[in-house]
Amino acid sequence: MPMNLRDVALLFCLTCPSALAAPHIRVSTQATPRELFAEAQLQQAIAGLPGDEQILLATRPDPLLKPYDQQIPAFSPDAKEAFLLRRLTGAQASTIIVAGCDPSGVLYGALELADRIRVTHALPATLDYQDHPQLKLRGTALGLQRPEITYDGAEYDYRYTPEEFPWFYDKAAWTKYLDTLVAERINTLYLWNGHPFTSLLKLPKYPEAQELPTAQLEQNIAMFRWLTGEADKRGIWVLQGFYNIHLSHAFAKAHGVPMHLSAPTPLASEYTRYCISEFIREYPNVGIFMTLGEAMGPHYGPEWLTKTIIPGVKDGIAGQAQSLGHPVPEPPIVVRAHATDIYDVMAQATPLYSNIDTMFKWNGESLTWTNVRGPVKDEFQKLVAASNIEIANIHLLSNLEPFRWGDPEFIRQTESNFVRIGIQGLHLYPLRYWDWPYAADNTTPRLNQMDRDWIWYQAWARYAWNPERDPAQEHAYWVAQFADRFGTRDAAEHLLAAYELSGICAPKLLPRIGITEGNREVLSLGLTMPQLIDAARFNPAETLWTGDAPDGERLDEYVANEVKHKPHHGETPIAVAAEVAASSAKAVTEAEAAAPGITAASRPEYDRIVNDMRAIAALMAFYNHKTQAAALVMRFGYDHDPANLTKAEPLLAASVEDFGRLTQLTETSYRNAAGMQTSQRQIPVRGGPETNHWRDLFPVYQSELATFQARLKSLGSAQLTSADATPSRLPQVAFTLVPGAGEAFTVHPGEKLYSDAATPIATVAPELDGLTGIRVSARQEAPIHFTLANPAQILVGFFKSASSKAINVSPSTEQWNILLPGAITTAKGLPVTVWTKPLPAGANDLDLGKGAYVVVGFIPEDTHVTPHVNFSTTGTNGQPPNLDWLFEN
Repeated sequence: MPMNLRDVALLFCLTCPSALAAPHIRVSTQATPRELFAEAQLQQAIAGLPGDEQILLATRPDPLLKPYDQQIPAFSPDAKEAFLLRRLTGAQASTIIVAGCDPSGVLYGALELADRIRVTHALPATLDYQDHPQLKLRGTALGLQRPEITYDGAEYDYRYTPEEFPWFYDKAAWTKYLDTLVAERINTLYLWNGHPFTSLLKLPKYPEAQELPTAQLEQNIAMFRWLTGEADKRGIWVLQGFYNIHLSHAFAKAHGVPMHLSAPTPLASEYTRYCISEFIREYPNVGIFMTLGEAMGPHYGPEWLTKTIIPGVKDGIAGQAQSLGHPVPEPPIVVRAHATDIYDVMAQATPLYSNIDTMFKWNGESLTWTNVRGPVKDEFQKLVAASNIEIANIHLLSNLEPFRWGDPEFIRQTESNFVRIGIQGLHLYPLRYWDWPYAADNTTPRLNQMDRDWIWYQAWARYAWNPERDPAQEHAYWVAQFADRFGTRDAAEHLLAAYELSGICAPKLLPRIGITEGNREVLSLGLTMPQLIDAARFNPAETLWTGDAPDGERLDEYVANEVKHKPHHGETPIAVAAEVAASSAKAVTEAEAAAPGITAASRPEYDRIVNDMRAIAALMAFYNHKTQAAALVMRFGYDHDPANLTKAEPLLAASVEDFGRLTQLTETSYRNAAGMQTSQRQIPVRGGPETNHWRDLFPVYQSELATFQARLKSLGSAQLTSADATPSRLPQVAFTLVPGAGEAFTVHPGEKLYSDAATPIATVAPELDGLTGIRVSARQEAPIHFTLANPAQILVGFFKSASSKAINVSPSTEQWNILLPGAITTAKGLPVTVWTKPLPAGANDLDLGKGAYVVVGFIPEDTHVTPHVNFSTTGTNGQPPNLDWLFEN
């Protein structure tokens, strides 16, 4: 009988044993999808290599590794994701073992071995290596949110549709993204949204909640099931975020309730619990993370988590276990320590659920320092003590966008400090959150952030795994990374230096002169002179310099110490402004020096890097000149010597020239500066598409200079004031107060400030005198409800008392903006400062928790108030007078 091809091949192999000489991989007979993915990755690496090695790939307790118990050690029970690589010796020298503490450990061990093979193009002749991550949770964040509010005027709520988020449906892009994450050993993916459940679930119990056409909903469910499955193979938990209490808009309309609730209701609790249970039941390897506050009053957090969310998760676990026929582990729950009573939350939740973690912002919504101190460090340490895992949230990066940023040593030191504090998790925002997946560069086609900002992701992930690496070796590693992308080693040295020199600038500068680390401020768009010389007017976030920066001075303290001949302490704004101007100029020199070694293929991105370095240098020069000018103006507030203003004028003019150069550099290279396009952005000017490019701000600074120059000409008059007449009363927006909490009153001297306390108003700013406000209890707990005739700014007066009996309410610096400092005084001398935030027309509520405040009134949304202060008088408490009028019309 003639032989078939298979018989021929078998005979050839038997007579030519060398034909079989190739490494081969064996995996457990019970291998998980994660281990099979690991096998596939390693198989790609060994393809074509000679040798007869067998590579055993399994978890440590697996029967596949039982024969080697004496050669390989056991892992400690808490060594999550740990792995061991070992090539046996002697008669077993052809055996290589990849052992993991768990399937993720197997995966990371296989990836480590594959990386080594790709570098040497051979299997290691000797191998004995163990490793495990320093941070237990290492995650990136993506927002299913947009730069502008688009859905029923509701903040944070967006439906998952191809029109809103086309990238969500791109499987090829997701595969590339997930492959990058697993290569960098990222194990969590956070997806942000206000109320995602009606975009991802059919809710048969509440058909009135459906917000999408059925075909679209089914596409979303299939897509999310695919995504979570692909992430699971790569060892990545998908954690879906949501805000509280947000409801399906369709559900809210059907039941005649608000879409966002400030307090729990039985209906909202039942609906939310069901949504969460269905989400956990429907999708494998998912968890949830949440913002308990903002919409909901902070004191309701413990009740909502323990009586709604955790029961919903447990319902989902039970449903999933019943479906699978075996128990399933508790999925992670992550609670943000934001706008809620987090310690009460954790104290009540942890006895009910073990796999619950907390998250807190590192450096607020910017990146300002490699460490924390004071109140911020205290908060992290308390959260570490109260949590299973405390996660540092690298949030929004408001002071870095839109330029390239990647200082590996800065990141390494930061994550090293995570470990020292006890932080065990990383939550990493993109550098351009609101525009994902695109960068702000004005290119066609648009640049993908994962490509443009590769070093951002790679450095955070590398040091989340292990920040305690040798700095010299790390320098060589990053030079090699740049060389792989751009050209010669010499060019790579220059580019790394440029990134490091520019990398210190925004982080060091913001705490010394900025207003906030929050998203209210866009550092790249500059600051006005009033924001520099009168920061208190703009509601500065004190932890910016007391917790998120090294010891140092702000401009007001620096000038006061100079005038009073007192010693300075720590960093000073003048020295830091000069330092970052010099460092950014050196970064330009380094970037330009790389030109001869750049490949043709990488030339377009190299040119963009150089332009970024020039733009950062122009921005830092702007701040250096303007900070010097501001210090001189502030000195004038003490000594009234016009020579200080004369010296300030050319410095301010130079800063305008710097900003003009920055405008030219960004005119065609960037679409805009900030990703967020809403009015939440306040510094340097109110946010919106029309105030989001340097060309939009350049006229502001030109006008500011012209106003200052005009004021200088008028300084001969000792009677010069910032206003020629007493300000008139502000216009009002009509409102209707819902009975039950609070009472309407006329804001006027002699009127009681609170409904239940003898605290009459002594004086009131003319702008507010006669407005109709709402007074509440000095120990108010219940929210107040009211209806506005038109969109408005609500004016609320807050005070702080040193009395231990007082219950003070403080406005959130990211939700409220200061309007009139010290606008109202009382007989007891308690200063009341009026703050504002916008509200839509229609039904609204105000829930500030327990404490004292007063609603002073409601004014039209577009009303602007500038403080009017006499130049010839001193400020309060012996401080210099307000000098903002020197720069404002």
